[in-house]
Amino acid sequence: MVLCLAIAIFREGRGEPLNGQYAIAEVIHNRTKHPAFPSNYCDVIKQKGQFSFYKSSKDLKPPKYELEAWEQSVEVAKNFSKNKTNYTKKAVFFNTSRLGVRFPITTINGKPCKIGNHIFY
Repeated sequence: MVLCLAIAIFREGRGEPLNGQYAIAEVIHNRTKHPAFPSNYCDVIKQKGQFSFYKSSKDLKPPKYELEAWEQSVEVAKNFSKNKTNYTKKAVFFNTSRLGVRFPITTINGKPCKIGNHIFY
């Protein structure tokens, strides 16, 4: 499960601030607790049309490039699995901020949260 989480953090959040990478982990985790989504990280990531990087199981392999960013993604995933963060206020959606809010806002305070180049809601 940490591997799937690390791959998603890498694919969606490399180059983003650290709290933005944790926020991506939060969304995936929050989805596992939401009745509309699968109950584990890998199945959340594999859900059709949810993550732009995922097309087939070959997309869930560690990268062979940008190894420093990959190592950071693994570290974020490991840390998150031990100590959950809450930068997003329980958001279950995110996308690049240029796309804006595309689904109903799910944060506990009813407001989207912008971190780096992503908006969480």
